[in-house]
Amino acid sequence: MVRECSYRIVDAARNAEALGDESFLEAFSACARLLGTCFAFHPVKEEAADAFALMRSMDIAADWPFGDACARERAAACFARGAADFPDAAAEEFVRLIRGAGFSPAPPWGSVYMDREKVMYGRTWVMLRDWMRAHGVRGLYEENDPEDQFGRLLVLASAVAAQRPDLLCELVGDHLLCWAPRFLDAFEASTRTETYRGLAALCRATLEDVRATLAVEPAVRRLYR
Repeated sequence: MVRECSYRIVDAARNAEALGDESFLEAFSACARLLGTCFAFHPVKEEAADAFALMRSMDIAADWPFGDACARERAAACFARGAADFPDAAAEEFVRLIRGAGFSPAPPWGSVYMDREKVMYGRTWVMLRDWMRAHGVRGLYEENDPEDQFGRLLVLASAVAAQRPDLLCELVGDHLLCWAPRFLDAFEASTRTETYRGLAALCRATLEDVRATLAVEPAVRRLYR
């Protein structure tokens, strides 16, 4: 049986250095918002259209500030091959994996992975809502999508890094990193498009780099999916 526990800082000096580094916080805030927008919004007719266009125009292998060179090069190659995904294939994939009404092989909500019943609005969603309320932190936008939707959480992390860096480790350690690898593995394995394959790979590399920089050991949660 998995014994659940909260996140912890494994190197206090390294953590303090990272949280005091404005360039690191600015870079993470910008990257988390860009990645989160791509996971939260329709890739053709919403904010993600501009985000995907920006990522296709970037030299990700050279200029993306997180992840090792191999991971960046792999993501960059996926984005280059994914130019043909727009508009139709990317739109269809968004509906199939992220915002469709049917079954998704990689549901983007944290409680689906961490709740025994594998449901939205589960126990860990309540924990996130309580944390947001306790700290006066507001989510990305008002609609029926739960706050633990992966893209929304990344955008929330972006805002916290920019405005409340003292809360960043708790947010990513207790509410994001504990299930993000499982989701990203399922998402990358399930997608039929190079664009979303590259997005998952770049996101994984970014979060792994940020976790190491912040010296955060994520909370241990039993995963049911």
